[in-house]
Amino acid sequence: MPLFAVTYRYEAAQTDEREANKPAHREWLAARVEAGSIRTVGPFVDGSGALLLVEADDDESARALIAQDPHCVRGVVPEITVREWMPVFGALA
Repeated sequence: MPLFAVTYRYEAAQTDEREANKPAHREWLAARVEAGSIRTVGPFVDGSGALLLVEADDDESARALIAQDPHCVRGVVPEITVREWMPVFGALA
């Protein structure tokens, strides 16, 4: 199944709202990782956003999954990019 590199871009003005929503966001992510639809996820250390590796049938399916993230539902992710990614070497290849 294809992998998609999904990036979230965060805005500093929404930090408090994101922090308040973080428990629901992380619970949702953990369940998706356990189910296998998200292979790995984590924030960028500079606080500017996050990277998710999503396993989905196609771009539309990846976007539909991400739209369910509580952060996306609450509107605290102002920019999302979704790009199909093909690992060649390493653990995910």
